[in-house]
Amino acid sequence: MSSLDELRADLDRVDERLVELLAERATLVDQVWALKAQRSLPQVDPAREGAMRARLAQKAKALGLSDVAVLAVFERIIGQRLR
Repeated sequence: MSSLDELRADLDRVDERLVELLAERATLVDQVWALKAQRSLPQVDPAREGAMRARLAQKAKALGLSDVAVLAVFERIIGQRLR
């Protein structure tokens, strides 16, 4: 069995990876927005966002997570720019 310190160190590593993934996502969003601007496309695509929410909810449930909680996290991520 792992010690409390080992488990906390594992959590710290996961948290750091989450921040790295948020930075990666922000970079990709910037690239998408730039491409949409070049092509005079709207920044928001409700159909795409709806499909993304459905996909994420399904994935959350498959992993034993609350789809409501996961979608709430993504609403926060989508709702604000990270840079």
